Amino acid sequence: MRILIDGTDITDFIAYQGLKVTRSDIDGPNSGRNLAGTMLRDRVATKLRFDITCRPLHLWEIQILNNLIMPEYVSVQSDEPTYGNTTMIMYSNNNSYEFCINREGDDELWHNINFPLIEK
Repeated sequence: MRILIDGTDITDFIAYQGLKVTRSDIDGPNSGRNLAGTMLRDRVATKLRFDITCRPLHLWEIQILNNLIMPEYVSVQSDEPTYGNTTMIMYSNNNSYEFCINREGDDELWHNINFPLIEK
């Protein structure tokens, strides 16, 4: 599977087993159980969410990634199991990352890099 944000491929940034895809149903006001206990569905939309964990990244790599996910909305192209090859408008929030190491003669490494991409 490949993921491109505004045309930039971030697939190599993703850790082994670092992608979780969730499909969420958005239910309308008529959803819920009636007095007989029967579930009534009023699905008005279906949205995807990608929870991404990255491999340890060098400072320059995390700067590229942060610039890609900083805009309010981004265009995300992916080839995932629900829709296949598709392009969606998504947003990212609550991004986290931790300083790992700064070795002499090398640049910084950051790890535990996590962020969501949520369909608009």
